Amino acid sequence: MKVYRGLWVGRLLLFVTLIGFGISPVLAHEDEADHHHNDSYRIFLVTMYPGDELFTGFGHIAFRILNEEEGIDDVYDYGTYDYEDPALGWKFLIGTLKYYCSNTTYQQMLDWYSEDFGGILLQELNLTQEQAATLVARVRHDCLPENAAYKYHHFFNNCSTKLRDILDGFVDGQLGASTKESLADRSLRDLIDASLSKWQFAPTRWLVFGLLSYRIDGKASRWEQMFLPWYLAHEVESLRQPHLPGEPPLVKSSEIVAGVRKGPPDTPGNLPGFVFLVVLFLLFYSPCLVLRRWPTLATRLAGILTSLAGVAAGSYGTLIAFSWAVSPYPETKSNLTMLVLHPLHWLLVATGVGIARRKPWAVLLTARYLFAGIFIAVAVTLASASGLLPQRIWHYGLACAVVSLALMLSVRRTA
Repeated sequence: MKVYRGLWVGRLLLFVTLIGFGISPVLAHEDEADHHHNDSYRIFLVTMYPGDELFTGFGHIAFRILNEEEGIDDVYDYGTYDYEDPALGWKFLIGTLKYYCSNTTYQQMLDWYSEDFGGILLQELNLTQEQAATLVARVRHDCLPENAAYKYHHFFNNCSTKLRDILDGFVDGQLGASTKESLADRSLRDLIDASLSKWQFAPTRWLVFGLLSYRIDGKASRWEQMFLPWYLAHEVESLRQPHLPGEPPLVKSSEIVAGVRKGPPDTPGNLPGFVFLVVLFLLFYSPCLVLRRWPTLATRLAGILTSLAGVAAGSYGTLIAFSWAVSPYPETKSNLTMLVLHPLHWLLVATGVGIARRKPWAVLLTARYLFAGIFIAVAVTLASASGLLPQRIWHYGLACAVVSLALMLSVRRTA
């Protein structure tokens, strides 16, 4: 089996770009669960901080199992999938893509990822030998070929939440009790927004958010935000070990073994987005800028840009509608982005051709369609920004208003 050694790659389907933590390259062999019975296990939580590449933008997390007496030093994680599957994007969209538990050696992990990620944090866990042996048996069992596959969910069942749930059992539910009813200061959308805050991730962030509905806009609990590895590594620092005398901290020691220690992901500012809107306006207003000198070119350019807007907005609207209808993920249902980005925008492709050919009907229909689009987009922007809509889509509404206004001016003045 070929497995993916990174996460969030642009060559995957757009929606897959949003939702995966996949790294490790080897599945466990069947006989690994049946030997190594020495009790001298040391268990570590290995957290990889986000890096500067898209596939490292959310970090990763795994267990390290060390038994020096038997020469064992392995890393187990739950974030692997078959990246050579030709139906990868489709399977993810319809909820049938398999994720796997897998393992590799600790040294291989360091060699592969010490330069890709922003840092690697190693936290030794204060487990009893019985707990350590139980954890070892659990991950080895999970990584057997017949057990390795599981049903993945980007927020509630991924590489980080798997480890979170295992650790919670070792501290008698202490992690869940302290975090499930405690609200974080961010929504799930905010957490993804922060994870994709680097400027080079902006196109992915813009494309991804429109596919996710209002279901990720409410405040997340601290338990839920541990779908991101950084938060799990942070929360375990406050836990105690109830099965050892004096209930010592669960984390015995921690060290940075590569890179530097990092804090939580930062929320991106709005300035880059507003700069992008200015660029969009100038692009779609450009026929007006060349009208006096090249009137024929201006008309054709207005038609081309109208068709281009129809292709872009119509394609995205179709993807939103398709995800709503086909995807099993609740986060794609009842998506209010459809208020401003929908399949009807394909109409502009035909009218754009008509404008380029100087057809009066095309100019009239386009102008009226864009005028209605401006009205709707402004209303959606104001309703979203004021909290009247449960979904944060004001930036999509504003972008649609800006493009529609620029196009309407171009079409009317070059007709």
